[in-house]
Amino acid sequence: MAINTRSQEAEAAQRFFEASRNVDRAFRALRAEADDIASSFTHGAAQSRLDHALDELASAQALFDSVTGMRSRAGKDHKDH
Repeated sequence: MAINTRSQEAEAAQRFFEASRNVDRAFRALRAEADDIASSFTHGAAQSRLDHALDELASAQALFDSVTGMRSRAGKDHKDH
């Protein structure tokens, strides 16, 4: 049986970091396509990649917020008792 040594916060933070990096890469690719006066197909693909990366970032942020919020609430509930 594997032992999970990473906390939920660390996993959520890593996912958020990777999603942020993907948004940066997708934005740079889209900007490069716009500078190149590329075909509408490649520009559309770059735009789609950015849209997907932004959706991924929003999902990662929601996960991170829920994990850190759960820990925050659990700590607060523990102090109240």
